[in-house]
Amino acid sequence: MRKSLIVSSALLALAAAPAAAQHGPPAGAGGGPGGGMGAGPPITPPGQMGGGVGTSTYAHDIASQRGQFGRDFAAQRHLTSQQYQAMAQQRRADALALAQAARSGARIPANAAPRIREALKQDIDAWRDQFQVDRQSWQATRDLWLASRGTMTAQEWAIQRANWFAERDAWIASQKGWASARRH
Repeated sequence: MRKSLIVSSALLALAAAPAAAQHGPPAGAGGGPGGGMGAGPPITPPGQMGGGVGTSTYAHDIASQRGQFGRDFAAQRHLTSQQYQAMAQQRRADALALAQAARSGARIPANAAPRIREALKQDIDAWRDQFQVDRQSWQATRDLWLASRGTMTAQEWAIQRANWFAERDAWIASQKGWASARRH
């Protein structure tokens, strides 16, 4: 019974579609692609938007709003140096704590391995973003530290992630040393 009602409803919708296509969308239903509710305002060619004088102001307002949205969205995506540093410190502390637990014999569930590997991938990506590491160096580092996909246990991934942070810290120290030597 239920199946026949669903099939009947689908057939009625299909039968109504050609009739709606012949008559076009109802007045005020929007003229964008799809022509239905929520398809947007009717599409009107530039210069024919109802009167002339306010048309360019209207277009400018729309463009300005879209530009502001883009600027706001971009600002949300870019973290400050302090935000990167705080995030990296928290992620580093989490990684070291998990690695210490793994070294102490704590059982880390096997299904955590992909999540720990993904966290390591995100750590490497954050390193690239924070220090503006070139693509070639980032790819080589990523390939080196994430190459063992599927062959490592969750405990091994936890230790790998902690080792990554030790390597990252050494890299940062070498960069600071290099920058200090260049300044003098």
